[in-house]
Amino acid sequence: MKRRIKPILLNLFIVGILLFLIFLMYENIFERTQEDTNSNIEVKLLDSDALTLTQLMLKTSDICNRGPRPKPEKIAYITIDDGPSKYTNEILDILRKNNVKATFFMIEGNMKTYPEALKNIAKEDHSLGFHSVSHDINVLYKTPEATVNEFNKCKNTLEKITNKTSNLIRLPYGSKPYAPKESYEELLKEGYKIWDWNLDTQDWRATSEQIVESVKTYGPQHKEIVLLMHEKEQSVRALQGIIDELENQGYAIFPIEERENPKNFWKQNLSK
Repeated sequence: MKRRIKPILLNLFIVGILLFLIFLMYENIFERTQEDTNSNIEVKLLDSDALTLTQLMLKTSDICNRGPRPKPEKIAYITIDDGPSKYTNEILDILRKNNVKATFFMIEGNMKTYPEALKNIAKEDHSLGFHSVSHDINVLYKTPEATVNEFNKCKNTLEKITNKTSNLIRLPYGSKPYAPKESYEELLKEGYKIWDWNLDTQDWRATSEQIVESVKTYGPQHKEIVLLMHEKEQSVRALQGIIDELENQGYAIFPIEERENPKNFWKQNLSK
């Protein structure tokens, strides 16, 4: 009887040890699994916490890789040539008062002459563009290289003064009929986005009343307006009226962005 009890006890002891070892192994595996799971969760939360809400939305929707933004039924771009100037800050005051952003196509020499006005344009998040160095078609189009060099010089000056850059340009007197095909194509190769207009206020010779009247008369002909004006005294006086008229006609006013499809006479997506 005693001999039978000893093997039984021994077997129970061995089984107990095996069960204990199995328990330890299972517990270790469980703890590692939990650590890995917690680690993964923690990493994901840290990644999310490092991003702003806007960045998370952009990352989720991949909106940065999409084309031009969705547009309202009627849109207007107010574009202002030849600045900066002594009128720039007054223009900015009116735009700020109306919560409107515009697009400034600027002369390189004027950027140097009015650096503080240029900084104010950039600081208030208006769109920045270039309108050449010489504003002389005989100089600008001497060679395709000369054309590109003028706008590269504009870009360098903007970067030095504001630490910003841009590829938006408007050719003096428009892209047609003056720009040679070779110059136009060279600008495209360099990544420049060429914009013309389809509503010319002719503010260089009109009164402020005539400027507003031209917007009232010709605006309704277009669902998308690229409005041309200049930094002139009569244009400043007309700006509030221009904004009021565009909004009364149901236009949403936006600045031009580089992701927009350029509109110019070469592409034939504007009627002059």
